[in-house]
Amino acid sequence: MATKRRVLPERSRVTVRRTVAALRRSREALVDLESQLGEILIRVRSSGATLDAGASQRLAGAKHDVVAAMAGLDHVGHLFA
Repeated sequence: MATKRRVLPERSRVTVRRTVAALRRSREALVDLESQLGEILIRVRSSGATLDAGASQRLAGAKHDVVAAMAGLDHVGHLFA
């Protein structure tokens, strides 16, 4: 028995594509931030640890990317209401 497949209207397909892209960007940004924090934690826990001069800039950049990516998820909230 074949099931009938519903096709989403074009507007819904665009919304789904945008939502998936926004979720992907936020995940990638969060993974990058986690990586930056992990590297800092490893260095801090090491004896005689020093952070390189660029660590704070990389961390600030990763934080900025996360904030921007999460702001792009504002339209996703209605999916869970």
